[in-house]
Amino acid sequence: MDARLPVHKAKCPHWNDTRDVGRHTHICDLPDEILLRILGLLPLKEVVRTSVLSKRWEYLWTSISSLVFREDESNGRMVFMNFVERALLLCQSSPLKVFSLNYVIDGDEYVAGDESRINSWITAAIRRNVQELRLHLGIEHPSFNYSLPSCIFRCETLTEFHLLLNGTIRLPSSVRLKNLKVLALEYLHLDDGRSVELLFSCPSLETLSLDYCTWPEDMTLRISAPKLLSLSIVERDSFLDIGSHAHIKILCPCLKSFEYYGEFLDDYAISGSPSLEEAIIHVFHPSDVERKPDQCARHAYKLVKELSRVKLLTLSEDILEDLDENKRILDLGSVPFFGYLTKLKFTTRNVDLESVALQVLLRKCSTLRSLKFDAGVFIESETAEGILDPAPHCFLTSLKEITIGYFDAADYELLAVMILLRAASVLEELVIHCTEQCFVTFPGDLMEALLALPRASSRCAITFLACKMQMQD
Repeated sequence: MDARLPVHKAKCPHWNDTRDVGRHTHICDLPDEILLRILGLLPLKEVVRTSVLSKRWEYLWTSISSLVFREDESNGRMVFMNFVERALLLCQSSPLKVFSLNYVIDGDEYVAGDESRINSWITAAIRRNVQELRLHLGIEHPSFNYSLPSCIFRCETLTEFHLLLNGTIRLPSSVRLKNLKVLALEYLHLDDGRSVELLFSCPSLETLSLDYCTWPEDMTLRISAPKLLSLSIVERDSFLDIGSHAHIKILCPCLKSFEYYGEFLDDYAISGSPSLEEAIIHVFHPSDVERKPDQCARHAYKLVKELSRVKLLTLSEDILEDLDENKRILDLGSVPFFGYLTKLKFTTRNVDLESVALQVLLRKCSTLRSLKFDAGVFIESETAEGILDPAPHCFLTSLKEITIGYFDAADYELLAVMILLRAASVLEELVIHCTEQCFVTFPGDLMEALLALPRASSRCAITFLACKMQMQD
């Protein structure tokens, strides 16, 4: 006998019968399949409340395929926990498409045994063949000692796993997630290298995101998922002083996109990734801690050299600054040619055209077509003598577009524009995003002044646009 609660089916005409479309004037006339899709768009609390509408609605919600629980939407810990357990008891969907649990409470609300109740909910979702599992768990209490149920790592139906847990996580010695495609980890400390490597080598994994995760000091970690397409790493802040100098080796033959945000506290190496097309390397230095440009420069220089096959490269200005402060490691002969690079972009702050690191990089970009300075460009000295002279090869053969952001029309910016126009002999368009102050402070007609500058390319058009941020405001 089927012990599941009944779901009353709507007796309605075939949806494609145009003769009866006019009759469907009320939501209750819709088939259960459509109603369940609508319910899936609502907060779970509101979904459960529909059970009082009529006999047909009483158990309809128990067939929804997504369960999303947020503790901050409840009236306290006990109310929330009882709600979760009642919903799991009544909901009969299998497979369960989504199980999402956001359980963040302060230490005063913690009760011994919360861990086992949380794990019973997760285990219930695993038994229902969950496909997408999202866990955001935060309990600030010294007695809270949490271990994930090991059944998660044997779930054959799991395709997405998102985990945010501010603490140490221990993985089982065996990881069998053959259908996992998306893995996102945040604020975890992972100290079992072998199990972590098993997790990062799942056979179907395509997207891996590691935000503010930490590793034991001097640990060597390999990421070797054979089908991985996208890898994103956000490093923890240095002032946390948790772990240091881990060695992350990335060996993913299908990798297409790599993003890094951090201070290069760890050492990264990419090899065996011939398909890599796009890389974003964003270095930031918190203002309240002592900068370590020498360490950052060594790690950044090593990684950038390993990205020589990318087509699109985005770098923060901080990388150039750190490298310029450590010119001794800049060896033009050891920098490979970026023979596939067509788009190069700099972000976060305005770039000094006199940067040695910038000029070394530009001379190694033989096929560059687009050069962008999102936060602007300037010349620190008062003369343009010797800057981009002689011009890099790409300025003479392939560079078609230069974009400059946050242009104030200051003298040191105008000088930079003049140098770029003088050096780029095949340039077709110079796009300048002007600030509101640009036309106020410049004495005279700015466009006329720019058009009067000498240009190596007779085909170069100059376009003025408002800064994007100001347009959004």
